[in-house]
Amino acid sequence: MMPNSSQQETSMNTAFKNPKDKWIPWYFVMFFTAIALLDGIFVYLAVSTQTGVVTEHAYEKGLAYNHVLEEALAQPDWQQAATFKDGTLIWTLADENGTPITDAVVTAHINRPVQDGYDFDITLVHTNNGEYRTPLDLPLLGQWQANLSSTWKDKTFRTKLTFMKR
Repeated sequence: MMPNSSQQETSMNTAFKNPKDKWIPWYFVMFFTAIALLDGIFVYLAVSTQTGVVTEHAYEKGLAYNHVLEEALAQPDWQQAATFKDGTLIWTLADENGTPITDAVVTAHINRPVQDGYDFDITLVHTNNGEYRTPLDLPLLGQWQANLSSTWKDKTFRTKLTFMKR
């Protein structure tokens, strides 16, 4: 048996007048509001936690890069080993023949790659047999970097050590 047209019209009206249907546009509004809120939080975190400066004087350093390459090629062929152990920075130096270097001027520029404001320079003191050391009182835990430089008999040798303070 076929429903008459008034029954069809009534069933269609109830199908389209479902109370849940009026919330569908608000679901879209809530979804995009949540996305905008999350994006706002991410933008705030990105802007407030990054210092902005990655390299000081980047343009000048870029222009002088050929000089840096020439310095690297002109470094003496010294034997060296750098470590950070028990709060002490240790750098062992020997010449091309393996003879310990005992009278070099050794310095280190200590910096924290992940945060500005904690950089400092320090001199390493010869202790024995070509070993230079200095205690480091680092204010924060985490990753640190030592840019080591040694001058001996008008020759300069440079290296870099990345280490963790735990």
